[in-house]
Amino acid sequence: MAALLLSAGLSVGVLTGCSSGQETDQAYGSTRVTAQQMVHLLETSLPEGKVAERRGNGVPQGDKPGRPPAAELLFGDGARAVKVSVQLAWYPVPVPAQLSECPDTAYHPYSRCTQRVLPDGARLVLDTSPQAEDKPAGGERHTALLTYKDGKQVSVSAVGAPTGPAPAGRAPLVLSLGQVSAVATSKVWRPALSAMPAPPSQGPQTDSASRMTGPEITRVIEQLLPKGLHADQEGGSTGFGHVVVDDGRGKSLITVNVQRWAADDPRMERLFHDADLLPDGTRVSISEEKPLRGGKGTVQWSVDALRTDGLRVVVSSTNAPAYLLPAGRDEPALDTRMLQRIALDPAWQQASH
Repeated sequence: MAALLLSAGLSVGVLTGCSSGQETDQAYGSTRVTAQQMVHLLETSLPEGKVAERRGNGVPQGDKPGRPPAAELLFGDGARAVKVSVQLAWYPVPVPAQLSECPDTAYHPYSRCTQRVLPDGARLVLDTSPQAEDKPAGGERHTALLTYKDGKQVSVSAVGAPTGPAPAGRAPLVLSLGQVSAVATSKVWRPALSAMPAPPSQGPQTDSASRMTGPEITRVIEQLLPKGLHADQEGGSTGFGHVVVDDGRGKSLITVNVQRWAADDPRMERLFHDADLLPDGTRVSISEEKPLRGGKGTVQWSVDALRTDGLRVVVSSTNAPAYLLPAGRDEPALDTRMLQRIALDPAWQQASH
């Protein structure tokens, strides 16, 4: 799920002269929504409480790219104060799953997330995750992500930001997940969403575009696993799928990336320059290394196979049930021989057409 990208910088908002923020599409008489108005809208959508440290970005004008419309402030007092942030976006449709659905559990193992489609067709994602992904016992972050059918999106988060001594243990946030959801689904954002410039057209998909969805990939993974090896915790997105297996010696994450490239793409030529060449022309690379974002003591074994028709299948096994987590076993559940058998199976060609 998309995180709030407020690190791009927010201008200081002065709240004098702001509009009323009434919940109608005509809340502002023009198409201009300023930084001050964005902050004011966030304030009006929150419950009664102390507010400080207001900042915001207005809606970019014309076709010029700019910082996304956003606002943030401190809500509450003392050790229980939370930083509340909102950001608006407009993506070409279809909006990628990585930007509109629950966080992928392969990369966010501590996420507690639900999602549902509202009567108007918008998708509402509600998530509670650790404030720091590698510290699950620390503070929490509530996030509400509302994505409309036309690609417009409201993202709201609340995270602990104490101004005094932090309370002992994990104290509940002063704003509940339900209250964060109410901010995201409020009608006060409609004028700003309407004022946003349209995104560039999606255009034809090229390069590594995959024809397989996450569920399609996980189904093939399960079909190709060694007998007796049970899989659960399925997940993924377009071109990427994963499962967790346990052979009695601990859980292991199995991931598969499926891509489609032009047969003569120079990037693949360079990437597989030193790879093993099989009799049918398939190129195979094998690696054993610490995974990117891997936890303590983890290792990932991978087989990367590129067929002559441009189909690329990367199969990996890690000695932990998810990235960020520490190793739970000495070695991954599948060795490179097993991984290569999965990567080269004809099932990928059949399923990806």
